[in-house]
Amino acid sequence: IVLEVSCDAEHVHLTVIDQGPGVPEAMRERIFERFVQADASDGRARGGTGLGLPISRGLVERQGGTLTLEPVPGRTRFVVTLPSVGKSTPVL
Repeated sequence: IVLEVSCDAEHVHLTVIDQGPGVPEAMRERIFERFVQADASDGRARGGTGLGLPISRGLVERQGGTLTLEPVPGRTRFVVTLPSVGKSTPVL
């Protein structure tokens, strides 16, 4: 996994690049839905429930940011964009 951090006057950007197989094109629209997994087969190497991305997106959105998927050949890039300090939405 590669993590890149950058910022500008308005936002902080966190980019996570996964070196795994990536998210298939057919799954990209649904990958942030609860219980959706790119590999839901019984024989997959790693377990999971399909809740990590929806929970992460919800937390980021509550802070006034976005979590998006950017397809890159042979890998997946997730980008978190958050408002700079003093511009976030308080968490209730």
